[in-house]
Amino acid sequence: MSRIAAMLVSLLLAGCGQQQPEEKKNVAELPPLEQAAIDAGVIPDVRNVTLSGAFERRSDLGTDRFCAVGNDENGYQIGMIAVFGPETKCEGLGEAERDGETVRITLNSEENCSFSARFDGVELELPGSLPEACASYCSPRAGFEGVSFYMIGEGDAVARSTSGRDFENLCPGG
Repeated sequence: MSRIAAMLVSLLLAGCGQQQPEEKKNVAELPPLEQAAIDAGVIPDVRNVTLSGAFERRSDLGTDRFCAVGNDENGYQIGMIAVFGPETKCEGLGEAERDGETVRITLNSEENCSFSARFDGVELELPGSLPEACASYCSPRAGFEGVSFYMIGEGDAVARSTSGRDFENLCPGG
């Protein structure tokens, strides 16, 4: 065995018995590419964005709206409407809790309907499949499944100005 190979084997064996200190990973640490996009201002830092505000999505069928009043610590009062034409819609009121990009929504103005949505700081996306009880908020041939909303204004004040069809104010006053 050559001297270099013998030294390498000795070093490897010496290192086997030593414990390397474990790196503590910061829970709020983001992947490098995502952090670079945040630093460049391309995407918002979801850790520093609130759900409180007004959201919309416009289409030829009408304007879908979502609003949230409150904060991450105490939860949110929410309202939402998805429009599928002049007489076809889903509309409900409820509560939400946010944990990072996950928003747990519970509609409770009809049957209890709970599900998790995704919020990236700009867009709130509802899942493509929802519990059967969520249909109680909708007229025939309508559903909240797969609906998404984009933030148009931050804060409780702008959220309180959001109107629906059955509810004059989708989000409660102060």
